[in-house]
Amino acid sequence: MHMHNLRECLIIFVSCLLISACGHTTAEKVKASVNAPKAEIALFSHCSSYGCQKVQQVSFEPDEWQSIISSFDKMPDSAEAERELLPQAIALMEKVVGPKTGTEDDIGKSWLFTLMPKGQLDCIDESINTTTYLELLNDAGFIKYHNIGRIALRGGGIDFKMLHNTATLIQKDNGDSYAIDSWFRANGVKPDVMPLNIWLDGWGPNS
Repeated sequence: MHMHNLRECLIIFVSCLLISACGHTTAEKVKASVNAPKAEIALFSHCSSYGCQKVQQVSFEPDEWQSIISSFDKMPDSAEAERELLPQAIALMEKVVGPKTGTEDDIGKSWLFTLMPKGQLDCIDESINTTTYLELLNDAGFIKYHNIGRIALRGGGIDFKMLHNTATLIQKDNGDSYAIDSWFRANGVKPDVMPLNIWLDGWGPNS
């Protein structure tokens, strides 16, 4: 009986972990439910507080935007070079937005069980915000070799791996997909970029 109860408690605990993880649902569904207007440099939505529970309207001032796009003074001449440059721009965007939204102290790998809800972002927040930043850069003409893909989701199968979301890029000339994952890093640190199939296989900074 004791072992039976222990097994039940373990199943409940693992289930709670999965439900409470940063990917308790798909970020695409959350993004759709927020129903934010099209992002513009002068006004865009920013998600925080786990699962986009807090949505704030933010803008980039002209001087802030100029500092961000200064990364593109020399435009990349290949898809690979573009994938190296975009994380730098996103890190700068996070640094600018952080003090405006109270998320400047967001830590890497933050999720519900981190118990630091104020100013923190889980992978749903991160993937939606990163997609927004990519859309702003794309609309301004700074993304030449990639299309912005749908937010990708991994985990949740019989292996009990935690659900996890990431923004994605699709290379135009060959259709290859890439994850651009900002959740593993603190605010203002460059997100990680890797082929999406590697990310889907469970990639992490220590894997």
